[in-house]
Amino acid sequence: MKQIGLIEDNSIIRDVYTNYFKATKSFDVVFAVADVTDALALKKSAPFIILLDVNLPSGSGIDGIKALSKHFPGSKIVILSSMVDNKLTKQAMENGAVGYLLKSSSIAYICEALLQMAEGGLPFSPATVAHLIQTKSHNQDDLSGLTKREWELIKLLSDGYSNKVAADKLNVTYFTINQHLKNIYKKLNINSKSELISWFLGKNIQHSVA
Repeated sequence: MKQIGLIEDNSIIRDVYTNYFKATKSFDVVFAVADVTDALALKKSAPFIILLDVNLPSGSGIDGIKALSKHFPGSKIVILSSMVDNKLTKQAMENGAVGYLLKSSSIAYICEALLQMAEGGLPFSPATVAHLIQTKSHNQDDLSGLTKREWELIKLLSDGYSNKVAADKLNVTYFTINQHLKNIYKKLNINSKSELISWFLGKNIQHSVA
């Protein structure tokens, strides 16, 4: 069971998500509060996931990501908002969020996306994954360093598959997938899967692996 914290100012929405998460028996909701300031006042151990709304009484939840990360070290912060904007997605990722889910997505989809995080999945709604843009200067023209298998892995991850599912599809071990990712990150001068998918989508390359 994964611990989860919820920061949502609408009490009705907050209760709906809290009750649903509890009913799944996959999550333990350790706190559900209305604002970032309320969460920062809590003396609790860091939950595995913090779901964070954008429009909050004290201001933008995105601006509170860094303070939350400091107060709850180790927590993975995922934006859960009704706002669809590529600038917000970019800012959230730059501030340290690991995903951006939309309230328009079904709760079942949101739960599955959060559960997949433990296996290397990225919690993004389809409409926000396309907002990922590059935040670093990568050597995008030198593609010869990527192997055929590395391209296969990048394509699978960009299609939304978790590390575990990618390992099954490529008929390799989970450890091998992690080693491939380390090599890819080094070659592209990036540090995370979100940056990798950003690079792939931004480059818009149709690379044949056949």
